[in-house]
Amino acid sequence: MISLVKGDEPEILSSNGASWLKILEDKIAANEAPSDAEKTRYRHPEIKAALVEETYGKCAYCESRLLHIAFGDVEHISPKSLKLADTFRWSNLTLACDRCNTYKKNFEGIADPYVDDPQNLFLFLGPMICAREDNAKAVVTVRQLRLNRTDLVEGRTKRLEALANILLVIHSTRQTEVRSVLIDDLLENELADDTEYAAFARSFIRTIAPDLAPVGS
Repeated sequence: MISLVKGDEPEILSSNGASWLKILEDKIAANEAPSDAEKTRYRHPEIKAALVEETYGKCAYCESRLLHIAFGDVEHISPKSLKLADTFRWSNLTLACDRCNTYKKNFEGIADPYVDDPQNLFLFLGPMICAREDNAKAVVTVRQLRLNRTDLVEGRTKRLEALANILLVIHSTRQTEVRSVLIDDLLENELADDTEYAAFARSFIRTIAPDLAPVGS
């Protein structure tokens, strides 16, 4: 998980969110069941496109890259089932993989990447993500979302091997200019926000080669 910044609210949502919510409220008040279409208008393509952009096309929680293997789910950070008014609230929407979305269910207390600083919540030991012992929210997030499930550990392991090879090349290169290019490539293409498992990659570099780690990573 990396820190995310909320983008501008899509026009389709700012113009229609209030009326979409009122339809739900009115039907519930009248003991009528809203249709699936009425309940899921937050999945509108324009809304999802904005979420894809601000999450870099990755799951906001586990950082698995989406879209080329799955469509990704528009997820409510705070469960909409617990507060109807949050159904179409822009600040309550993000993008999640189907696994994290399924495990999260209607559970509260999960870390919010738009509000919480992941570096204060999690540590990486090899390809494993661990909650800092003094942070209950981190413990809940790792356990509830199963952030050490097999597919994630395997993905991080592959990243670890690739990063280790890059570091080996960098440290074995004697030409200053070439080494500088390799370091720039590492920072721009391996540790950037849009890379898969960026939090893990940055933690690995901070531990193995702190002199190469970007400031504030």
